[in-house]
Amino acid sequence: MEETAQRAEGEKGPEERKGPHIPHQATLFLEGRLLGESFTSPRLPRGCRVSLAGHALREPEDHQGEGVFTLWPRTDEEGRLSEVLVALKLKRPMEGPELQVHGLLLHADRRKLVVLIQPKVGEAFRLVLPRARGFTAFLEPKKAYRLEGGLRGGWLVVERAYPLGKWDLYRKGKRPAPEAIEGDRNPYLEEGRGPKAQEARPEPQPEPEPKPEPRPEPEAKPKPKEARPRRDTVRVWRAPEEPEEPQGLGQPPPLPKGQVMGLVGEGPFYLVLRPQALDLWWPRVEALLPQFPKRYEVRLYPDGSRAVVAWDLEALKVWYKRVLRG
Repeated sequence: MEETAQRAEGEKGPEERKGPHIPHQATLFLEGRLLGESFTSPRLPRGCRVSLAGHALREPEDHQGEGVFTLWPRTDEEGRLSEVLVALKLKRPMEGPELQVHGLLLHADRRKLVVLIQPKVGEAFRLVLPRARGFTAFLEPKKAYRLEGGLRGGWLVVERAYPLGKWDLYRKGKRPAPEAIEGDRNPYLEEGRGPKAQEARPEPQPEPEPKPEPRPEPEAKPKPKEARPRRDTVRVWRAPEEPEEPQGLGQPPPLPKGQVMGLVGEGPFYLVLRPQALDLWWPRVEALLPQFPKRYEVRLYPDGSRAVVAWDLEALKVWYKRVLRG
């Protein structure tokens, strides 16, 4: 990998960006000693180039001695640490992981991640980070992540990740701490997305063709009736009989006791909303109905209940989860 990476193709310059920009950066926290312009650390791999930058370059006398330093790392194509820029010495003890990377994910596979770093000043560059053992969760390229890990045997290794936007809102106190992407689990992917979900999804089987109905046997011709004497035609009017209303007509399928919304039925399948749930949930249901992928019906009942009726249970379940997530 080139030591001074080029700006990614098609990326807008700082003057073309609109809205708040989250600066991308990569920082390695490492114990060491700075004497003059010489930095040493027992954990730096052999052959790693070291130079000063930032506060350590402008005010070197304030950062002399032993302590925990923030370093700006560079890697080669395999993820080995090839160069570090010593930025400053921390005044307080280090907290958290040894490696923090904020950047746009360009490539992700089972072995390594390639991240685009756009610093506040200077040209963009790429950082190659191997995955730690056991960290196999699916990450989506072209999205910004915060990656955490450490330095192991000369490699910068990633152990967990967070969506950068959600983590930035948490840092500003605008939302709770986001859930970590670690191990083989990514909680931010929708159900049915990602390579594991694609492998586990069963292939749709063709529906069996309906058997042709047997032809009805020809009816025997009725015997001719005997001729009756002709009578005078008299018109008689009778009031139409009112059909008996079948049991349960006009009522949705019952929900479990105490439940005001849920899935019921054995085919067709119903998403039933009782009158108590209409004000809160029906606007969401109505807004997401155009996204329902299968045939459906909306039924209104005399008691005020409403129901979305479908004949594909799996499609109704996936769509219902989107309604619950809002």
